[in-house]
Amino acid sequence: MNRRTARLLVRLYPRAWRERYGTEFEAMLERGQGDFQTFANVVWSALGERLFPTVPDSNTGPTLFQSWCARAPWAMFGIAPLVLLVAAYFAACFILWSGWRIFLPGMETPFAARLHGVSILYFGVGRWLYFYAPVAIGWAVAVTAARQQSRAIWPVAGLVLIALAGGAAQVQTYRASDGGRVSLDFFFGHTVHTLVLFAVTVIPYLILRIGRERRVGV
Repeated sequence: MNRRTARLLVRLYPRAWRERYGTEFEAMLERGQGDFQTFANVVWSALGERLFPTVPDSNTGPTLFQSWCARAPWAMFGIAPLVLLVAAYFAACFILWSGWRIFLPGMETPFAARLHGVSILYFGVGRWLYFYAPVAIGWAVAVTAARQQSRAIWPVAGLVLIALAGGAAQVQTYRASDGGRVSLDFFFGHTVHTLVLFAVTVIPYLILRIGRERRVGV
């Protein structure tokens, strides 16, 4: 592999890693073959090092976010995700209510109407928040917990709470003749939905955690 390509590949790694291993690694790349497999392996390894650094940066201390993850994991992985989920559900309900008023005035319910043009996109945002916010927030918890090397009990507890809330949340609408209101109720009886949500979020967490432990142990 030529020197320029090797140097560019080494630059993909974090600064702390490059300061410790960069010179030797660059020399090794120059001596090796510059085939596609080598290139793909280095890029994948650099991405893993970016997400889960094995070499701490001595020039920077822990951020405020990292400090809270260490000192109050129950809040960062339990309360904060639930607050985000409630905010997402509130936004979804507001979009449904306001879209009903803007695009479907006079309709008894927004669910029985045929949508056209901008209204499809508008209602689509609310629908995405309602269905996928638990998954997106759960994945954020999984990535953050794996990266911060937090104890498994708090992230798993947070994912359980997200799955329970996501599986129980149901949007209720009242006909225009009854005031045309939109509300969010919780019915804790949808076991299958809850289990699916939990599996979709906890499996990525387990994969990331096991992958990081293997990388650190190498």
